[in-house]
Amino acid sequence: RQLLAFSREQTLRPQVVQLGDVLSDLSMLLRRSLGERVGLDMVHGRDLWPVRADVTQLEQVILNLAVNARDAMPDGGKLTIRTANVQAADIIRHRSKDDPVELPESDAVMIEVTDTGTGIPDEIKQKIFDPFFSTKDVGKGTGLGLAICREIVTAHGGTLELDESVTAGACFVLSLPIATPAALRRAA
Repeated sequence: RQLLAFSREQTLRPQVVQLGDVLSDLSMLLRRSLGERVGLDMVHGRDLWPVRADVTQLEQVILNLAVNARDAMPDGGKLTIRTANVQAADIIRHRSKDDPVELPESDAVMIEVTDTGTGIPDEIKQKIFDPFFSTKDVGKGTGLGLAICREIVTAHGGTLELDESVTAGACFVLSLPIATPAALRRAA
C-alpha cells in the first residue's frame, strides 16, 4: 500500500469533511499507538472550514507523523496536534526556506503536529521527505513514511512542511485547501 500510495496508484476517495471530527475519531487509535509514556494533546481551532479529503489516507498521514514523533521521544514526552483556519497569505510563513515562494490559491485548514522529542538534526532536514531516507536503524523503517505523507497531502492539493523555526522537538505543518462551494454542493 505504501508503494502504491507513493507512486500515486492508489485511488483517492475524497469527501467533504471537518478535520476536527476526523481527528476526534482518530484520537483513540493515536493514544494506543503512542503508548503510556507519550501524552497526546489535541487543540482544535474554532469553526474549522470544511476540506475535501480521503479520510483513510489523511488518517494514514496523521498516524505516521504521530508514530515518528513517538519514536523521537524514547523517554516519553508530549505530542500536540493543533488545527486552525489559515488565510492563503499566512500559509507562506510555514513554507521551507528552500521552497519556491508561491501563494496557495485558497485559504486552508492547517494541522500542526508538534513533539517534544529529540528533534531533527540540521544536516538531514533537507532529506527527510526523500524516498527511502530513514533515520531509523536498519530493519526499523522503510524510509517511505514522510515521502508518502507528502505525496498524499500533495495529491489533496495541500502542503506538508517541517517548521524549521522550532528549536526543540519537531513540528510538521500540514495544510489542506478548503472545500470550494462546488465541492460542498456535490457532497450535499
